[in-house]
Amino acid sequence: MTLHHRAAWRHAAALTAVLMILTACTSGGISRGKDDPLQTRATAEVKGLAEARAQAVATTVGIPLNDWRTNTSPCVGQRGEIADDGRWTLSGFAGIPVAPADQITTLHRIRDMWRRQGYEVTEDRIFADGTRGAVSMRDPGTGITVSLTTTRSRDSIALILASDCYLPAAGEDPANA
Repeated sequence: MTLHHRAAWRHAAALTAVLMILTACTSGGISRGKDDPLQTRATAEVKGLAEARAQAVATTVGIPLNDWRTNTSPCVGQRGEIADDGRWTLSGFAGIPVAPADQITTLHRIRDMWRRQGYEVTEDRIFADGTRGAVSMRDPGTGITVSLTTTRSRDSIALILASDCYLPAAGEDPANA
């Protein structure tokens, strides 16, 4: 991947992650109501859950994750406010190199794997050009959302992951890490 393509991919991934985090933290999620209390989770636990979801995608594709990374950040309210109770979310990113001719088939294989595993497929579409697409899922048990989108450069599939919002475990401050 060229430096120009990598920078464009990172900008797109960052924007998508921000939108997913805002949605996860402000919508109340599918598995719980907006007035339900947040779960308290350790950072390592959520990172493990996230990596397991990302690794399942890589295993299905048959290619290792490229540049897998995660970061934590504070949850943001509907008006952009940051809560003072330390609530946090995790996001993860990876690029999966897939030949252009195999990208749509790969997205369908991953979608089918998610359905077999009982995840809710929230997006499944082919873009207007017919050669690119996107598929997303939400794990109602953990609140983790995974989105896969073919890159504009057509050299890979971008994996973008976001968790629900959680309260920090004792002694942790992932919202400000």
